[in-house]
Amino acid sequence: MSVLVDSSVWIAAQNPRNKECLQLKRLLKSEAEIACIRPIQAEVCQGARSPEAFHRMWDSMLAFRFFEVTDRIWGKSAWNFFLCRKNGITPTTLDCLVATVAREHSLKLWSLDRDFKGMRRIIEFGSYEF
Repeated sequence: MSVLVDSSVWIAAQNPRNKECLQLKRLLKSEAEIACIRPIQAEVCQGARSPEAFHRMWDSMLAFRFFEVTDRIWGKSAWNFFLCRKNGITPTTLDCLVATVAREHSLKLWSLDRDFKGMRRIIEFGSYEF
């Protein structure tokens, strides 16, 4: 099983008091393959508090399997955004891209962002939940 971990999870897991920290540790130790895309990596790392923390986060994420965001994926993402908007859901461009990558690569998506619940009806991607 491959799991695309959204930036909302990575950010929440940086606080050891959050349950997501323990859940992410469990996932990392499991047989699951952690998937990522560069926009998630950039979003997570841009919140670093120091240059050292930035480089540590960036480098640690390089261990995961990165999926390329091709022109076809960008086009599908734009279409999915259009469909969501026509159905009363207005996601962010990045969230729509993340959902589209999950759908197109048959990845389970783990996110804490409630906006994905509405998008799932339209984009039909799998979700990962603890």
